[in-house]
Amino acid sequence: MKGDTKNKRGQAALDFLMTYGWAIALVVIIAAVLFALGVFDVNNFVGNKAVGFSQIAVKGWGLSPAGTMTIKLSNQAGVPVSIDNVSIVIGNTTATMSGLPVSLTTGADSSILSTSAAAFGAQTAGSSYTAKVTISYTDTNANFPYVTSGTITGKVA
Repeated sequence: MKGDTKNKRGQAALDFLMTYGWAIALVVIIAAVLFALGVFDVNNFVGNKAVGFSQIAVKGWGLSPAGTMTIKLSNQAGVPVSIDNVSIVIGNTTATMSGLPVSLTTGADSSILSTSAAAFGAQTAGSSYTAKVTISYTDTNANFPYVTSGTITGKVA
């Protein structure tokens, strides 16, 4: 009789583990399917964001479906500067802005700068991107060159 009680307890424990095991397996499968569908893609929740720049701020930017990047810069260095070069990297593609150098007085914004047409190839509208931006500029009072860099994220317009 005593052995019979142990068997019933063992069977109850096994039933308990099997029930919760199937439930856990189901949750893992559902999570994997949602992950595969892109529900957990962080870029879907992040809007336009610029991080890491100092002295020269990125005020606005966009990437067209044709692959042309536009950007607007702001001089926050406290002295007049000359923007000498702006290099942008998306994936394995690097492009530079045309129309440089541009002189900016203290606190002034640049006109909208752009890469050559289709510099980054055709893009899917609504898809997200992350671009590494490097800005080379010169303090025109002291004639010293500086470099600032950062990351911009957004969605293709």
